[in-house]
Amino acid sequence: MQWVLHHSDSEDEVEFVVERDGIETELTLDLPEGWKQAGDISWRVSTWNLRRMVTGGLVLKTAEDSVRRQNRVDPDSMAIVVEYVGQYGQHAAGKNAGFQKGDLIVAFDGRKDLLRETDLISYALRELAGEERVSVTIMRDGREMELELPLQR
Repeated sequence: MQWVLHHSDSEDEVEFVVERDGIETELTLDLPEGWKQAGDISWRVSTWNLRRMVTGGLVLKTAEDSVRRQNRVDPDSMAIVVEYVGQYGQHAAGKNAGFQKGDLIVAFDGRKDLLRETDLISYALRELAGEERVSVTIMRDGREMELELPLQR
């Protein structure tokens, strides 16, 4: 099923047959426009390598409302917390660039509309291919800071 969905268009119908209690039933799955971008890839094993490429080994989580309020971040703006900082090899690029656990990312390449780790990774892979570095605005201890994150292949 995953292979079929991966190769489906952004707006498509997928027909398939399921068997329940020995009875075959034909079903149709309507895939709305944009369904591929609506999913969350953070749970996938393959995301670990994408994090190396895009976040320098940082694991990111969407900030809770209390963190947004504490840092005066608008509810519709980017607020992504650094949950984990990779320590070794290419996964330490974020650490070496100055990122720390607990940093709040509020802009990535000037964008403030990337609301999830999945959105940030997707944007970087689509729009920043070939770039060497990306500017990241963070909040740390109530202060706004700019860091440069290396992008890796």
